[in-house]
Amino acid sequence: MATIIIKSVAGNRVRLQSELFSTPYILSFIEERFEDIFYNLRINTSCHSIIFNHKVTMSLDTIIEKLNQLFEISYQKEVTPKNLTCGGESCQSCSKKIHSPVSFKRKLLEFGVLTLYAGYLFIGETFFGIAIASTPFSLLAGVALIASIPLLKESYEDIKNKKFTLQTFMGATLVGAIFFGEAMAAFEIIYILRGGMLLEEYIANRSKDEIHKLVELGIKKVFILVDTYEVEIEIDKLTHNDIVVVRSGEKIPVDGIIENGEAEIDESLINGRSEPVFKIKGDEVFAGTICQRGRITINIGAIGNQTYIARTMKEVELALSKKSPSVLEADILANKLLKLGTVLTIGTFVITGSLLSAFSVMIVMSCPCATILAASTAISAGIANGAKNGILIKGGEALENVSKANVFCFDKTGTLTTGKPLVTDIILTDGTTIEQLFNYALIAEYRNSHPIAKSIVNYAKDLGLSCQEDVISTIIPGFGVKTKYQNHFITVGNLKLMDEEQIDTSGVLKQYNSFYLEGKSVVFVAYDEKLLGIISFVHEVRVGTKEMLESLKKNGVEHIALITGDETKVANFFAKDFPFDSVYSNQSPQDKASAIENLKEKYGKVVMVGDGVNDTYAMSKADVSISFASGGSEVAIAVSDIAITHSHPDDVVYLHNISKKTLQVVNQNYYIGTGTNLGGVLLSVLGKLSPAGAGLIHIGHTVGIMANSSRLLKGIESSSSFAESKPLER
Repeated sequence: MATIIIKSVAGNRVRLQSELFSTPYILSFIEERFEDIFYNLRINTSCHSIIFNHKVTMSLDTIIEKLNQLFEISYQKEVTPKNLTCGGESCQSCSKKIHSPVSFKRKLLEFGVLTLYAGYLFIGETFFGIAIASTPFSLLAGVALIASIPLLKESYEDIKNKKFTLQTFMGATLVGAIFFGEAMAAFEIIYILRGGMLLEEYIANRSKDEIHKLVELGIKKVFILVDTYEVEIEIDKLTHNDIVVVRSGEKIPVDGIIENGEAEIDESLINGRSEPVFKIKGDEVFAGTICQRGRITINIGAIGNQTYIARTMKEVELALSKKSPSVLEADILANKLLKLGTVLTIGTFVITGSLLSAFSVMIVMSCPCATILAASTAISAGIANGAKNGILIKGGEALENVSKANVFCFDKTGTLTTGKPLVTDIILTDGTTIEQLFNYALIAEYRNSHPIAKSIVNYAKDLGLSCQEDVISTIIPGFGVKTKYQNHFITVGNLKLMDEEQIDTSGVLKQYNSFYLEGKSVVFVAYDEKLLGIISFVHEVRVGTKEMLESLKKNGVEHIALITGDETKVANFFAKDFPFDSVYSNQSPQDKASAIENLKEKYGKVVMVGDGVNDTYAMSKADVSISFASGGSEVAIAVSDIAITHSHPDDVVYLHNISKKTLQVVNQNYYIGTGTNLGGVLLSVLGKLSPAGAGLIHIGHTVGIMANSSRLLKGIESSSSFAESKPLER
């Protein structure tokens, strides 16, 4: 549960502070939902505050109530008579007392004491025949009343604010039960209520624990470089001015840039790849990854909660406070059940004339908390399951909409492909060997960081070639590179560069055109004026891409679209091997966004999966945006509703199944809660259910709903043959 502090209230100007207000995702959500209330909004993310001027017709009570509808929150007041001005309006919310949240351990201890007392009552009555007094002045009544104090406090606040809520109804039920000599029923109600709330908090805490496990470094001390010496310090004393030293086998404690050294780094936490990544001076490294081999010194970019993985996880944790559509619907249904409970209680007394039957109905209907738990526990468990499997879901609404979407749209490069070019074809001119071709290409591209250059270097190394000389190459943006080597020139680049350098390419143009039509990238290699040959590349397709698309079809997705900036021939050649229903090529960022809007108009809800900056505009237009975090831009990850950290295509199917299963569990929970309530009312009206029996109904459906939702914390069984091959616990 997030806490919102009311920092100041002056007229129609309000300043609120909370950890909720620390991410663009949550802030944009609040801005969208509050547009009908405020006319000026200012955000200060550095101190987690929002300041806005609301319409005069709106009170702070209304604003707080609206926030409470969107999030699971508590409030604290930090206003004084000097800065508190309500403009003549009564503002009950401003006068709310500051309260320190009771720890989970204390709640557990209190519930343990109640459980011991409940055990005493059960054993005393069942085995020893002890008559337990249930009068208004009995010990049992006193215990029930003390256990009810937190609920009665909330009921009192609601009555002061002239609101009829769940707490009001339940508080009245408890007081009524004690007054009418049914202290046992009152004790059962409060015992079940506190047990249910404790169980709900446990599931929420377990969800957060799964998230914390992903960012837990477990590092207490680090080594920093002081002059030429390595000095060990506590990690809490680390500052941005320090140079961190990491050796083989150690976990990297910070985000930063390698200043010196080189190492093989296990980045599976970030990119999901099993093989280590070789990194050198100038490369970026991330906290939580492991230096498998080597020694590096790191210029610090981010520490602690500011690291890449910690910031991403923080958004997910805050999302647990955000209410999804199902939870909001559950709140509405619970309010309707409260009104229905009042009517049924009065109606039962009028029809039967039995105060005991009416009271039993009142007890049955006094706890629509099961209805609220039906959605909230399932959504929390679904988000936790995703986090455990590297799928970071930033809100219940996004989780629900994944399986409701009729359309899935995919970017190509970096999303369906890895962005890593692979050598596919080599064409040599007369008198050239493959070793000569790649030796000269290696010399020219050795210091180039372009993905194709890296692919050439790796291929040359596989051939046993090496570059011993420090050769300086001139990079010609958009064309290639040119290098002077032993009084000769090596030119490596595209057809335009060859034409510019007046190098004859007529002998390979036929093959070049063929590769181009197949969507391949082509690099020419020349030595002085002589063309040595051409190398074609294709971007590596992520393993499981085709199976993922087919599985989405089997799971009921109506339309799958490829939306890419590639030229039409390239896009169509790529798409022919996959079950796309439509292909949008030559798409600018604006074009991609327009395509999303057109598909929404035609089919309904749309999911957009992308990874780059050019995808962010389209992602913002989709109902659900999913980013492939491995190698993806931070902007795309920030704007997305869901980040798939491992970038595995099968994770999209797994996510779809989490969404579908979560909605199924929500509906099952509704049936459990509503069905047992209606059954209890019927039995009460017929005089077949005592107040004690009504209390037992709450135990049954609350425990049933919790147990049903907890199934989502385990693996998700899939309806597709592809996903079924995956282990449930990954």
